Amino acid sequence: MKEKYSLYEYELFDKDGKWDYKIYCDRDYLNECRDIESDEWFESEEECRFACIGHIGLLENGEG
Repeated sequence: MKEKYSLYEYELFDKDGKWDYKIYCDRDYLNECRDIESDEWFESEEECRFACIGHIGLLENGEG
């Protein structure tokens, strides 16, 4: 299920007990943005969500 943080929607995925995320970019707000998938696996849903929100923070600061 998609969740929202700031201008971004994201989704967490459980794949055999490991977690990853996907950040969806809204092209109405952002220029030349593409959807971003996690490049690492996380042990828990909470850890995954925390990493995803941190990644969104970097994107908003032009660092991600």
